[in-house]
Amino acid sequence: MDGTVYLGERLFKGAKETFEYFKQNEISFVFLTNNSSHSLAFYVDKIKRMGIDCNEDNFYSSIDTTIKYLKDQQVKTLYVLGVKSFKEELKKHFQLIETYQEEIPDVVLASFDTELVYDELKTACLYIQKGSKFIATNMDYRCPIEDGFYIPDCGGLCKWIEMCTDKAPIFLGKPEPTMIYQVMEKFGVTKEETMMVGDRYYTDIVAGLNAGVDTVAVLSGETTLEEFKKADRKPTFIIDSIADLTKLLKSYSE
Repeated sequence: MDGTVYLGERLFKGAKETFEYFKQNEISFVFLTNNSSHSLAFYVDKIKRMGIDCNEDNFYSSIDTTIKYLKDQQVKTLYVLGVKSFKEELKKHFQLIETYQEEIPDVVLASFDTELVYDELKTACLYIQKGSKFIATNMDYRCPIEDGFYIPDCGGLCKWIEMCTDKAPIFLGKPEPTMIYQVMEKFGVTKEETMMVGDRYYTDIVAGLNAGVDTVAVLSGETTLEEFKKADRKPTFIIDSIADLTKLLKSYSE
């Protein structure tokens, strides 16, 4: 979403009209986010305030993918680097260890943590060194904000932990194709009927490439045109912004 549909609190020009086109032509759309620091209800409210008609069925996040993965791995106990709302969601499914203790948790789970304090980071590093599995919700190194600046994201936090522990995490979310597969299954569509649109090459576009669907790179976010062109695996299409997506879809269907 951020860098593709809006930047901070500013909706990109032409975005509203693009989603109106989707509705008029019965094109299903899903906002696919790696950000685990907000609930789906938060995003529904934000997008609605920007003038785009949507509900929770139009969203899928790394929270959903993470919970499913941990359940499949039969994980019982977690130490989590994450915001309060993320931890509350995880508590519905797992036992969370919230302070340092001798018995280590099954998994140290890192996410986009805007509430991080140093003691939590220290505890996570100690658990990983003692044998806890290291998993992260997403590999985004930084998160774009207004005026062309960035703040640290989950991938950046994980780099810090890796330098301390010599252990790299298992990353979930984009660019892994799992999120896209799960959405395709939910909507009952094929790869040929699915298109991934995003601004960031190493998460959005690579996720689409890994899933075997067409990809559309927009130049309104982090990755530049030159970087897209230099990539070994190139997006199917490159457009200036989401405002140009309707024109592409019209030509695509002819």
